[in-house]
Amino acid sequence: IDLVIEVKRNSAHYIFKIIIPVFLILCVAWSVLWIPTYKLDARLTTSIVALLALIAYNFVFEDDIPKLDYLTDLDKFILLSYVFCCVPTFMSIGFSRFIARTKKLQKRVTIVNSYIRKWGAILYLSLTLVIFELY
Repeated sequence: IDLVIEVKRNSAHYIFKIIIPVFLILCVAWSVLWIPTYKLDARLTTSIVALLALIAYNFVFEDDIPKLDYLTDLDKFILLSYVFCCVPTFMSIGFSRFIARTKKLQKRVTIVNSYIRKWGAILYLSLTLVIFELY
């Protein structure tokens, strides 16, 4: 006797209700890297609000994710998003030391900021593809 059970999961629910909103909140957090580095208040406010929004949104979809004793791909994606949501905040705080300094230091900070914009996005997307095995 062969018994075949076909089980399908509605992945669209997870994509549209969890992954895309988390990604959009993360985009808001990373948008601070386009705000000039000397506007520390705007950078910190935006990145911290995005981090708090991500934490709050985690409570919204908490019941949609099964509680398991190991990390699922979705759990890994959410943890990765938390880490990358903190990066702009840490960078803004780190850059704040150079705001009132020389123009040479400010130029270096601007260059570092542009590298983080480019390579941070590439790294995040690459790690997301690895997590969901879409490579």
